[in-house]
Amino acid sequence: MSQGPWTWAELWSTWRAAVAAEPGGVFAQWITIVAISVVAGLIIFYAAALPLHYIYYVRKRDEAPRWKCQPNRWLPDKLNRQAMRLSTLNMIIGGVMSGTFITYVLQGGWTRLYYDWSEYGVAYLALSAVLAFLWSDGWAYYIHRASHVRWAYKAYHRIHHRFVATTPWVTVAIHPVELMMQVVANYVLLFLIPIYAPMFAFMLIYVLVYNIIDHSGVKFVSRIPWQPSSLFHDDHHRHFHVNFGQHLTLWDRMHGTLRRVDRRYGEEVFGGRGDGKGSEFVQY
Repeated sequence: MSQGPWTWAELWSTWRAAVAAEPGGVFAQWITIVAISVVAGLIIFYAAALPLHYIYYVRKRDEAPRWKCQPNRWLPDKLNRQAMRLSTLNMIIGGVMSGTFITYVLQGGWTRLYYDWSEYGVAYLALSAVLAFLWSDGWAYYIHRASHVRWAYKAYHRIHHRFVATTPWVTVAIHPVELMMQVVANYVLLFLIPIYAPMFAFMLIYVLVYNIIDHSGVKFVSRIPWQPSSLFHDDHHRHFHVNFGQHLTLWDRMHGTLRRVDRRYGEEVFGGRGDGKGSEFVQY
């Protein structure tokens, strides 16, 4: 009895062969893979966002002072529905982009992805995981900070800041152009250094789920050393032009854009450093 493919490399080769043999050509393959990518992304998004919404915003609504980052500020239902629709749209766009990229790879397109973890060894796998995370998080910071330049903020990023009191549905309620910039930035790495494909996929899921947590509006203290509390990003929405990082405070510390004690921030206080002379960073 055949044991079938058990390694990622064998599974990938089997899937490529199956897709290549599918009638209908590249377009049919693309439609199928895009559909799978869109559905998978929406399942992950809703599987993380729905429980947070139900547990806190439905079951524990009357206990808001205990769990809510901004207990006296609530997102109106109309805006919450808008955030849900916009996030859903962006998850679909992201799924289309990912499905298109996967189709390119299945058709033999060149990347530096690899599928057998032993090809470069465990040490390189660990190092590349750290590099991939830093690459993704660094680009998230710089793209986000660039979106807070006065003209960019007023042209498109202000859409995301309508949601001052965040909820899980606000996570990717951004202008689609911002989403596409981050997706492209993530995939560029796959042409630069060898990256283990399952690790990269896991990282993207991790980034999405933690973004949902960070946008939840719920006070969470992370047990992961590099991950600040959810107050870090909630303060970005509350104070606008500060705390641009995604998962790390590293970039904000490097560039002096981490929120400081005794400084005034607001929608018209651009630059990321606030207004005032306080020098002590807020601890998250």
